[in-house]
Amino acid sequence: MKRCDFDLPFLLRYENVAWYENGTVRILDRRIYPTEIKFVECASYREVAQAIADMVTQSAGPYTAAGMGMALAAYEVKNKSAASQLNFLRQAAHDISHARPTTANRMSIVTEGCLKAAEGALAAGKNVCDAIFERTIDSLERRYGTMEKVGEYLASLFPKGGTVLTQCFGETIVGMMLRAAKKSGNALKLYCAETRPYLQGARLTSSCCYEMGFDTTVITDNMVAYAMQKKGIDVFTSAADTIARDGHIANKIGTFQIAILAKHFGI
Repeated sequence: MKRCDFDLPFLLRYENVAWYENGTVRILDRRIYPTEIKFVECASYREVAQAIADMVTQSAGPYTAAGMGMALAAYEVKNKSAASQLNFLRQAAHDISHARPTTANRMSIVTEGCLKAAEGALAAGKNVCDAIFERTIDSLERRYGTMEKVGEYLASLFPKGGTVLTQCFGETIVGMMLRAAKKSGNALKLYCAETRPYLQGARLTSSCCYEMGFDTTVITDNMVAYAMQKKGIDVFTSAADTIARDGHIANKIGTFQIAILAKHFGI
């Protein structure tokens, strides 16, 4: 099977986001990437929840870590009765989904889906850990497949040889828009605002852009107005924590001021 993460940067490959194997979940430590490539290894689902809370992984990374953490939880109680396994997994689903308060609603969707996979596996006499792991991979394939279409559409809005300003790290959409631009031969120039406090733009977005072969420049957050005025920015694109159906977005501190500047400069 050709996975949807083909030809994407290192940190967007499934195994390099978060991965369950043999009673351990390993999570790429995005707090130090790309200066250092290091994985945090978790031997229990509680350690996965703590890693999520500690911002070891960011953007959409916690959703993958949540699914892998649920597979690990199933492994922890694999020799218990069906009732004990379900009770343990329900607690794990709550603990993992609430590890970071700002994403509890969406994380709950992930962990509840894993619970349903577990219930189905138990009813069919199948391996629960495998069922949750496979469900997590299927979910990744669906998300990456959807974001591939979004990325192709976004890339179609970029002028040939255009200059794009980014903020934060939009995870899959960043990789997909870059892959689409590269496929179409569009030699973009990218300016990545650093994005405080975790510098996701400086470390994660810029490393993806550079790894994909694009001309990439990191700027501090207070250089945005200058870059828009002097560097020919054509498009501004930002990550978003939540997008409402009416088009409004909720995001971290910093997005609002860039949006105002984009309006001022007609970008």
